[in-house]
Amino acid sequence: MDFAVFESFFEGVLVLDQKLRVVYANPSAKEILGDKLEIGEGCKGLFSICESCPAKFVKEEGEGIQVYDVETASGRHVCWSMSFVKNGYFVETFRDVSNVVHCIVEAERQRAHKEAILNSIVEAILVVDKEGYVLEHNQIAHRMLCRREEESLVGKNIKELIELSLEELPPEGERADVYVETPCGKQKASVLVSPMSSGFGYVVSLHPIQEVLSCTLGEENALVFKSKAMQKVLELAQSVAEYDTNVLIEGETGTGKNLLAKYIHYLSPRRDKPFVKINCSAIPEGLLEAELFGYMKGAFTGAIKDKPGKVELAEGGTLLLDEIGDMPLSLQAKILHLVQDREFERLGDTKFRKSNVRIIASTNKNLWEMVQRGKFREDLYYRLSVIKITIPPLRDRREDIPILVEHFLQKFSKKYNRRLKGISPEAMKMLLSYPFYGNIRELENIIERAVITAKGSMIRVGDLQLDHQGREEEEKERIKRVLEQVGGNKSLAAKVLGIHRTTLWRKMREYGLENLV
Repeated sequence: MDFAVFESFFEGVLVLDQKLRVVYANPSAKEILGDKLEIGEGCKGLFSICESCPAKFVKEEGEGIQVYDVETASGRHVCWSMSFVKNGYFVETFRDVSNVVHCIVEAERQRAHKEAILNSIVEAILVVDKEGYVLEHNQIAHRMLCRREEESLVGKNIKELIELSLEELPPEGERADVYVETPCGKQKASVLVSPMSSGFGYVVSLHPIQEVLSCTLGEENALVFKSKAMQKVLELAQSVAEYDTNVLIEGETGTGKNLLAKYIHYLSPRRDKPFVKINCSAIPEGLLEAELFGYMKGAFTGAIKDKPGKVELAEGGTLLLDEIGDMPLSLQAKILHLVQDREFERLGDTKFRKSNVRIIASTNKNLWEMVQRGKFREDLYYRLSVIKITIPPLRDRREDIPILVEHFLQKFSKKYNRRLKGISPEAMKMLLSYPFYGNIRELENIIERAVITAKGSMIRVGDLQLDHQGREEEEKERIKRVLEQVGGNKSLAAKVLGIHRTTLWRKMREYGLENLV
């Protein structure tokens, strides 16, 4: 074999015999390998790939092999290949790519440095091209835009992420507040669009504004608020959402406990799994256990086949035990077993089944007061209330009423195809002074009825049907009932009612209840 042809090659060339001894090296090979190279000696140790030498594979398969980054004994990086020729020689060729590898390493270092800087910024950052397609983003963008951590936003258009195109965002260099749509609902954000110096795209920064938040959960439901009290509620919900800890949501009827439970679920890693609710007060005691845990064929009359319960239907997701305060004591022990040991037993079954569900419970009752009266298990109370979230009644956060009115006005105007301009100042004043013992649900019903019956283009006082007298009677009976339950303890009664002790004294005088205790 004439090796002279390799003398002028830019690449290094080694020719090996079948015992892998070097029989020839061209000048480039000698320059790259230096004094580690010896003609007539074995090639082992010249390259990092020698530890798993592919010569046998190359000879048997009759195919060459190439590896981009191989390190030489002298520490240089080469693009290396080996082939077997018919006259019984192995030919290795290699080119020095140390500068290229250095550039790659440096580029990776700069990328990691840039990524660390991006992730240290408290705003959501989207780097987009001229068409609005995302080139890079930071981790905060995942959380603000309600996306899974493992989901890459690269390649998605900004319109797909926030329902606003580049053209719909504020002018370059001018920060402005806009509403962006995310899977978790509408979010107000301060937005700044900055052109990149290279001219091939923009940096879009979004800072969330919590003044008014609308968290949409399906087409019909939303958590809408402005008050500091509800901001704290949502902040607590957001902070616990990602952890599989049990949550107890307390609040009066109509405050939005179910919606808050759904919100926690949709923010959690379980968001793609089922959200299953069971109302403990709406199902007769005899059927509640079967509905919750399921049953086996023949467990009772009418059980003609196996049926899974709500626990199994919620597997991998979230189970909401709504109105847990109405659950009978006889069933609370089995719920405690589910909460503690993550297992349950179907009716009529002889084996326990494992369960992977996150449990959220809600109630409009004072569970601790029920514990003290022996109506609720103390151990179950502590298990369920690892995190306790209390939703304040609407009358204690009246600043939320105007934005809720606007929300429901838009919702029902669209639903009933009514073109209403808004609500008169007098009507709004009336709503702001109304006690709303039915909370948000009552306000929603009032606005829905007003949208349907309004005669003009605006809701006025005459369009609002407020049950003042009925509500006063309801409040009087409620105060009377609670006072009787707590044995006349006014401090405890005020706590149960969710009002200040002086407010309770005033209402007792108004309703003639001073002599009740």
